[in-house]
Amino acid sequence: MKKAIKINISGVIFHIDEDAYEKLKSYLKSVDLYFSNKEGGKEIIEDIESRIAELFQSRVTEQKKEVITLADVAEVTAIMGDPSYFVEEAEDSEIEGETVSGGGKKSYRRGAKRLYRDPENAVFGGVCGGLGAYFGIDPVILRILFVVLLIAGYGVWGLVYIVLWIAIPKAVSIAQKLEMRGEHVTISNIEKTVKQEYEGVKSNFKNIEKSEGYKQATSAIEEIFRVFGRILVVIAKVVLVLVGVALVFAGFIVLMSFLGVFFFKSTIFSFGWFDGSIFPLSQLLSVFVDPVNLSIILIALFFAVIIPLIMIIYGGIKLIFQIRTRDRGVGIVALVLWIASISVLFSMGFIESRKFIYRGVSQENVVIDDIPSRTLYLRLNENIDVNSLEDLTWFSGSRRGGIYRHRHSGPPASTYSNLGDIYQEQGNGGLWSSPSLSIRYTSADEPDLVVEKRARGSSQFYSELNAEAVTYNIELTDSLLIFDHMFTPGAEDLWNFAEVSIRLNLPEGYSVHIGEKMNRILTSARNTDGVRLSSMTGRVWMMTENGLTQKTGN
Repeated sequence: MKKAIKINISGVIFHIDEDAYEKLKSYLKSVDLYFSNKEGGKEIIEDIESRIAELFQSRVTEQKKEVITLADVAEVTAIMGDPSYFVEEAEDSEIEGETVSGGGKKSYRRGAKRLYRDPENAVFGGVCGGLGAYFGIDPVILRILFVVLLIAGYGVWGLVYIVLWIAIPKAVSIAQKLEMRGEHVTISNIEKTVKQEYEGVKSNFKNIEKSEGYKQATSAIEEIFRVFGRILVVIAKVVLVLVGVALVFAGFIVLMSFLGVFFFKSTIFSFGWFDGSIFPLSQLLSVFVDPVNLSIILIALFFAVIIPLIMIIYGGIKLIFQIRTRDRGVGIVALVLWIASISVLFSMGFIESRKFIYRGVSQENVVIDDIPSRTLYLRLNENIDVNSLEDLTWFSGSRRGGIYRHRHSGPPASTYSNLGDIYQEQGNGGLWSSPSLSIRYTSADEPDLVVEKRARGSSQFYSELNAEAVTYNIELTDSLLIFDHMFTPGAEDLWNFAEVSIRLNLPEGYSVHIGEKMNRILTSARNTDGVRLSSMTGRVWMMTENGLTQKTGN
């Protein structure tokens, strides 16, 4: 009984007797020692191992055995050649020897050819080169024959060539190239072929570098890259100039508009949502900010906006005219000043915003009874001339921004209007705003009026005081309700986000006549006829569970 060992040669697993393993190991070691320090030695060793694995595999298959024996190893090493004869065998360029058992005598013969595609002599797939090597015919003759047959056969031979291209394997390894030429795959032949390939590569590389075509190609490639680089530089310069023009233009527009808002009553440039003629920014801020902090906020705001705008314009000018200046110190100073301005703005904004943290509410309910003919008449009292007030609104059109309470438009049956703008008497006088009135259905027996005043303050106590201080008057005489057009936030000079909401709750069966000017404060009046709010004035409406219904004959 012998001990068997599992080995891996060139990716193939074999079972081998222990004595055979020792002989094979010794042989491969001598091969490795001989070729390890030679040029291309690694490739030679890999091809030798690949050839040995191929020979072992053929013996296992043909003889139907499972274990490689000592006799198999002796036979394979005899075919591959003894390393001691490598130098001697390499000198023979025409025939390859196969070592036989005996006292060192050799007999020589060529091996059997195998059909491969020749990648080293290929125009397309190397089919003609491989056929030429197999049959000993010049590949040029075969190529001419294929072209003639291709023309005469109307393309059929093109398909034949493609089939051969797919079916015939490519000679990749050294062993396959030797088999393609009909040479024995021995160690000496593998070594000789690898050396020839290395020498050929070296010679071709040297010849290419010295050739005129190589020099012309190199010069052409350098010129192409040079021209391409110049084109990229020109494109980059044009893009930078366009960017610079855009920066200068945008920066100038925003700068002029900001200066106009900051110092004057015009934005200089109109943007659609700016109507071009408003009020200085300081006037707007004075409505909310304490006068002591207002100057600090305005100075910080000026530098916080001006510094980046000037830097944008300056950067654009440098891009346009390709200016290169050493202005790092100026940039650092501007950055420090801008950061300081932003810090001051955040600090002042935090301090001022604390005045409006809490929200207070003051509510008054008035029951309206003993109404003649169960009809109320609503009229508007113009307690102040609107033309004498200045609208502190920055935005034009039906939607105004920022400093007012916006109400979204609803469907025709529940119509709303935009109220809540802040007005100021000319000469920085008192502040005014409009209330909002809504007419709703109630299940109670009598109509009632709910007046809700809201305001903000630094604490809950002060916010409720501010809400109670809101001044707004409603006068009730019999069935006549007269509403003031405007209200004031009270004794304080600053705006505290005061609001006045009025709800007129009508039971079913009660009617209301809406005066012509009531649409100035009327913000919600649901009706079953789908009439818009602006068209509800001057008519009598009766309340139902589904809303107001216009009374016929009115």
